Amino acid sequence: MNNKITRYQITACLEEKGFAYAKLELQNGVSIVISQYGGRIFGPYLPFDIVPSGESLFWTNDAFAQPESFQDFLDSGDWNLGGDRIWIAPEIQYNVHDRTDYWNTYNLPNQVDPGRYRLEKTQPGQWRLEQDMVLGAFNLGAGNKELHLERLIHPASDPLRYLGNYENLTEEVLFAGYEQILSISESKRDDLMAAAWNLIQLNPGGLLLIPSSPHVSYSDYYEPIDEKLQTLLPGHIRLRITGDRQYKVGYSAAHVFGRMGYYNQLVDDLAYLVVRNFFNNPSVTYAEQPADAPGTRGHSIHVYNDDGNLGGFGEMECNAQTIGGETGRSTSTDQLLLWLYVGTEDRIKEIGLQLLGIEI
Repeated sequence: MNNKITRYQITACLEEKGFAYAKLELQNGVSIVISQYGGRIFGPYLPFDIVPSGESLFWTNDAFAQPESFQDFLDSGDWNLGGDRIWIAPEIQYNVHDRTDYWNTYNLPNQVDPGRYRLEKTQPGQWRLEQDMVLGAFNLGAGNKELHLERLIHPASDPLRYLGNYENLTEEVLFAGYEQILSISESKRDDLMAAAWNLIQLNPGGLLLIPSSPHVSYSDYYEPIDEKLQTLLPGHIRLRITGDRQYKVGYSAAHVFGRMGYYNQLVDDLAYLVVRNFFNNPSVTYAEQPADAPGTRGHSIHVYNDDGNLGGFGEMECNAQTIGGETGRSTSTDQLLLWLYVGTEDRIKEIGLQLLGIEI
């Protein structure tokens, strides 16, 4: 574990500022916190008998350590809260004003993050985050894009539960899961494309694993990744999340299958596996592209590794289906599943083999 921020520290800071939040109980004593500010999902938080200190499995900004540091964070205008978030793709269109001067013209719209989310309980065990946005477009088009984003968040069942060897497979293994039903729509038809883009910030030290075709196609967005950080094997990709060397890699939707996992050590002899499952659709246009490679697109999965300047984390990223422009569709609804398993290394590695087809 790295940034040791607990659920109680986060809720204390949110309460101090009057920001609405919800605690959602998952399975086996695991919980998450859904924050209206920033539209974040913080956690997952494990039972105290597993992690007595109560910190989050996802990377969380240490600005939450106390209300005073959280106020400093708010005053700074920073976006980097941590947790599980939704941005709008393509980044090169909505966050960058000039692709030839990427970093000097990068400007994350406030309407995306922290946004102006509304949070409400829709039924027992389910919460909704939603907001409206008007985003300026650059590089790939011009004008404004009017969007509505809605996220329904509720627990998700164990995908292994119908296997014949389920009891043996999950003996002394803790499971918890949640689903986001993610809908995005445009208020008027135009030439601008947009997609909801999910990012989970990861504590470093583990392996990110992506099942893939034998000859997977990928693109570097920043400095090229090297073999010390990325290993391409016949049926999968292995990436080291270190938090000390920046890279961002996009993987072709035609060569990945809508599932990836993050394996990391926990405490004592325990390990955990976070699996993201989403609808990977190579028939749609994934419009995200590197700044220095116009026209290079089609990436449904991205992986980011920070160099320490933003806090030293990694990101597991996936794109929902694109709307607008050449897609011919004005709305899209996707399901994002997150499955968490905690147990001894041998047990978690076996579950990784079952769900990812990869020997960790």
